[in-house]
Amino acid sequence: MEILQMQNSSEQDLAEQSNFKFSWKDLFQYFGPGLLISIAYLDPGNLAGDMEAGLVGKYSLLWVLFLSTALGYLFQVKSMKLGLVTGKDLAKLCRIHLNSKERTLLWIMAEIAIMGSDIQEVLGTAIGLKILFGLELWIGVLLTIFTTFLILLVKICGMRSLEAVFALLIGTMAICFFINLGYIQPNPLDILKGMVVPTIPSGAYLASIGLLGAVIMPHNIYLHSALMNEKNIDKNDKKLVSKSIFYFKIETALSLLLSFLISGSVICTFAYYSNQNQVESGDIKLSNAGDVLAGSFGQFAKYIWGIGLLASGQSSTLTGTLAGQYVMSGFIKMKMGDFSRALLTRSIAIIPSVVIAFVNENEDFNIYLNLLQAIQLPFAIIPLLKFSSNQYIMGQDAIQQNELIFLSVASSLIVISNYYCLMPQKIDFSSKLTYFMIFICLLYFVFLIYVLVSKIAVKPKKYSDEISINRKSPQNIDIEDIENNHINSQDQNSEISQRNQVLGDKEQK
Repeated sequence: MEILQMQNSSEQDLAEQSNFKFSWKDLFQYFGPGLLISIAYLDPGNLAGDMEAGLVGKYSLLWVLFLSTALGYLFQVKSMKLGLVTGKDLAKLCRIHLNSKERTLLWIMAEIAIMGSDIQEVLGTAIGLKILFGLELWIGVLLTIFTTFLILLVKICGMRSLEAVFALLIGTMAICFFINLGYIQPNPLDILKGMVVPTIPSGAYLASIGLLGAVIMPHNIYLHSALMNEKNIDKNDKKLVSKSIFYFKIETALSLLLSFLISGSVICTFAYYSNQNQVESGDIKLSNAGDVLAGSFGQFAKYIWGIGLLASGQSSTLTGTLAGQYVMSGFIKMKMGDFSRALLTRSIAIIPSVVIAFVNENEDFNIYLNLLQAIQLPFAIIPLLKFSSNQYIMGQDAIQQNELIFLSVASSLIVISNYYCLMPQKIDFSSKLTYFMIFICLLYFVFLIYVLVSKIAVKPKKYSDEISINRKSPQNIDIEDIENNHINSQDQNSEISQRNQVLGDKEQK
């Protein structure tokens, strides 16, 4: 009955919400969150994947990049709507509606994903500094501590100021990579063919899987829902929420379109180089890409590449810091300042980064860090789809069954493609380590199934009286507040029962 009433009221709301007109001025006011989200598509790990796609697949994998960006858009919109409609970020919803074991598991997985991503981004920044200034890789790693703190100072002036810094960094990347693309002047017909003709050349299969597997970053799912709360949009104002969803969809689409153009320019640059030179997969890495470009197109191309890579690494480390703050405060109610959080994650990332800088400059670390992200990915997707499809939590904005099936199948294919791309092709069953890894994998899938089948506590029986009194729409009921009230009443009832028991014992005596 409540659902029918909610649907009738939602139809009236939709009739009112359709009255607003599109305004470029309003759209500009909503710009910001999408730019921060698009950074994950442009981090050093993804740039390395773009390079590989251009080298082994030439222009023919541009359609895969477009498809992966479009899929990423769908998931980011779900995260954005979840934050707007509920007024809470994904991490906080997990704390409120999931049992303690499940939310602890999800929190640990999210923190591991953020720290692993931070290592990759620190090394990307260090490589950019090495290209530009000739610094040793380990020195560049240490310098990333101070560069991140300098940019975080901007947040003191407000979120809009920080968004402006991100816009500047993304603009720097765009200018640098577009300049290199314009300098080499690839054939437009080859680019168009790669966009519209879905083909995968021999030997480019793994590169195409790598592009497809990079559409969703675990920390990005948590971050996008949390950024909605920074806008202070009243979730009870249905007209404003509907208008905000409309503009944020456009803002996210434009931001991801820009990320697609930047990544596409990297693919085209190295596709052109591959056409002019005989190269093999793995010959060119982030660290020597600048020298490769300099050898073919001059020193100018090298330094432009270095500036773009530095902007990529620095901007992605900042989004990781923000995501870490929201994840920690959402899951465990622990408030940690941006500088403290950056110091914590950066200190953890510095040690393995310095080790890698000394012993593994061939950048094999990217394989293991990408594998780490692939392992963590389901633990962000599953709760997102669970909450987004729950009508009691999302109301009229809950995703429908057919859309849920499509997103579930798409995310499953992405996860499987990640595993297939990153796992070794040959397994040595004579090694004890192999059996240990099999045990870890089985344990991992047990955890995954546990998260998948566990239920969301959206309308527990113990809350039914409070909810029946409060006739708000379901998404406006704060279960956390009701739970606190219930716990307080339980404590009071316990004290009364204990007092009555003592009095009864005295009467019997």
